[in-house]
Amino acid sequence: MDRIREAIELAGRSGVAEMELRDGEIYIRLSRSPAVAVPSAPLPQDQSPAAIQAISASSSTIVEDVRPSEHLISAPAYGIFHQRPAPGSPPFVTVGDKVEKGQQVGLMESMKVFSAIEADASGTIMELLASDGEEVDAGAPLLRLQ
Repeated sequence: MDRIREAIELAGRSGVAEMELRDGEIYIRLSRSPAVAVPSAPLPQDQSPAAIQAISASSSTIVEDVRPSEHLISAPAYGIFHQRPAPGSPPFVTVGDKVEKGQQVGLMESMKVFSAIEADASGTIMELLASDGEEVDAGAPLLRLQ
């Protein structure tokens, strides 16, 4: 049961849409909707359905004071936010830089896998809301554009 709970919590934190686990005779398939992670495969004969509890993947929504002319770029998934492509190199963007929609503004590291974070709108960087190397949740604001 503890391993199942850990898998559900990991799926909720990491933002993966589906996960399959196999351990001996136990097979679990987790499919994640925006609000709930639920085991969707039949349970082995030795486990009762009442023994498994669906754990909601709590997506903590961060409400920011955003003016109509401003836009937040948010973390696409749980992970570590990197402002630089490599240690010692200059950051992708700094306050005052103009960015275009689709331009890379950072990196997200999750389970040793790096994913590009791209601006989903054009504008000027007004504020860096997450520090380089900071662990962030999915949906956490990273940059403020105007």
